[in-house]
Amino acid sequence: MILAAVLAIAGTATIAAGPPGDAFYVPPVRLPPGSDGTVIWARRFTGGAALPSAAINYLILYETTSASGRLVAVSGTLAIPRGEPPAQGWPLISWAHGTTGNGPQCAPSRSAEPNIEQRMLDGFVRRGYAVVQTDYEGNGTPGIHPYMVALSAARDVTAIVAAARTIDPQVGRAWVVMGHSEGGAAALATAALGQRLAPGLKLLGVVAYAPLAFTEEMLQNETRNGTPNDGLPIVVLMLQGLSTVDSRIVPSEILVPEVVHLMPELARWCLPDVQSSSQWANLVPQTIFRPQAESAIATFYNDLLINDPAYFPIAVPTLLVQGVADAVINPESTIEIADRYRRHGTPVSFKAYVGATHGSVLAAAASDVEAWLAQRFIVGV
Repeated sequence: MILAAVLAIAGTATIAAGPPGDAFYVPPVRLPPGSDGTVIWARRFTGGAALPSAAINYLILYETTSASGRLVAVSGTLAIPRGEPPAQGWPLISWAHGTTGNGPQCAPSRSAEPNIEQRMLDGFVRRGYAVVQTDYEGNGTPGIHPYMVALSAARDVTAIVAAARTIDPQVGRAWVVMGHSEGGAAALATAALGQRLAPGLKLLGVVAYAPLAFTEEMLQNETRNGTPNDGLPIVVLMLQGLSTVDSRIVPSEILVPEVVHLMPELARWCLPDVQSSSQWANLVPQTIFRPQAESAIATFYNDLLINDPAYFPIAVPTLLVQGVADAVINPESTIEIADRYRRHGTPVSFKAYVGATHGSVLAAAASDVEAWLAQRFIVGV
């Protein structure tokens, strides 16, 4: 039985297996009493996102506190390595994924096949790391994903660590956070906030691959841009995400009606589908903002600035990874983050990979990241 498989490892608590199929992602009307990391239900997982080198994979529905302060359900996965754990438990990586889009089918745990991130993560499971992957609030589960809301992402990424330790107490207290693109920003936010959010755990460091940052500059550029481009849906996703946590952000006060009418598509489609849609692909950015919306746009700009990880104070060791051939995140952006961190005392390292793209940098940096992580656990445990 699936439930028995969960109990055999958990040992200390009864964890429901949850309903079958996609109903797993629909939380109960009333969440069980708890706090960040409370497991609602969990079951053995064999889907496309399961890491093949793991001894066992779990699909998890867990609780976290939203940026608005209420408990919400978030989905994710846990992969446990083969063999016996070290004396202090399995070292843990909490992974934050890149932008997938807001359609429920876009959540990594719902993927029919492993993506480029999961293929990289499988190598770390093979090396003896437990790996958790949050889908984020509103990705997979009902609702709107608070895209690029730093506190929301940090809570999602941190709470799943506590959930993992409930499911398998052999997962250790020491952990690192890693992420790519949107997830790179989430990882940096977690590095700044994670120890405060989970003081009973031990955050040892952060690895951010091509982190999405300076989004306020993206907004500013799009308001002046006369050329259709793939970045425009990203800005609208950020607007939609921020509107869930800041009542001052009202999309209809910022965007022209034609674009407001397109926004429901963001909750149904994955990002590549949105970017390739003729309706979105042909939008001229500077024409989608309402006339006389300067004040509302300024509020949007300030919210992006507040959530920009480039300005966060980070005390834990930080590794920034960037492909020089990245056409999605400008390498100069990541260099600027590294420079800012150094100026403010963050122990930061920067690794650039000639020829590596936004996706291929994950594999290109694997051996360097592994050596960096090994050092963190040797020093920090």
